[in-house]
Amino acid sequence: MAKAYVKIWVKAGKEREVKEHLQDFDEVMTADITAGEQDLISLIEAPSYESLLELVAKKLRKVEGVEKTVTNLIFEDH
Repeated sequence: MAKAYVKIWVKAGKEREVKEHLQDFDEVMTADITAGEQDLISLIEAPSYESLLELVAKKLRKVEGVEKTVTNLIFEDH
């Protein structure tokens, strides 16, 4: 199982709307609004790193209100 934290920047005022949309994807384990550099942080799981990166590029970045993402792949979680 491939995992990553995705940092997400969104248009002002769209944080809750984007969070709710992200939660519609089965691969999105968490989507949390944050204070700091990014607006949301999401934990994503997929069968492979290739499919995970494809999900980010072709689906998450297409969500209305998303301006930028940074994907941090998790190679070891314990």
